[in-house]
Amino acid sequence: MDSESEQIRDVYAYFGLAMYQAQALERQLAIILATKYGPGPKRITRGQFDNLLEGLFSKTLGHLVESISEVADLSEDEEERLREALTKRNWLAHRYFWERAAELMSDSGRVSMVEELRDTATLFEALDKLFTSRTNEWGESIGVTRQTVDKHLERLLGGLEES
Repeated sequence: MDSESEQIRDVYAYFGLAMYQAQALERQLAIILATKYGPGPKRITRGQFDNLLEGLFSKTLGHLVESISEVADLSEDEEERLREALTKRNWLAHRYFWERAAELMSDSGRVSMVEELRDTATLFEALDKLFTSRTNEWGESIGVTRQTVDKHLERLLGGLEES
């Protein structure tokens, strides 16, 4: 593979990584939104929870970002980072390659694109980790241990491998 082909491959790989990280953030925000029905007067059944989660998984990142303040106290910085993530996710999904068509045609442009995509993926990953940590803390506060989560995750992943 020549150098140009390797660079183009890297651009698409980092684009895929950035979109994957955006989707991971979307899922984590949906999971947090589903926790508002945890123990207490709003308690729901497992089936209701599964339906709620499925519905939240179908929502856009914009809707999830808008709704997150219902269940999480966010600092101004966190709110700003979420708005930035939303803007970047929409840009990636709808305009990125159109706006970067000229850059894709040169070595220096492709190098710049890889750096830009790596930074964007890092933004999404950092927010996903933040909200994953909050979800884990909330779970632990109501008695859901990391061991329990890992057991269910292992069972879920095991079921995926059998498919």
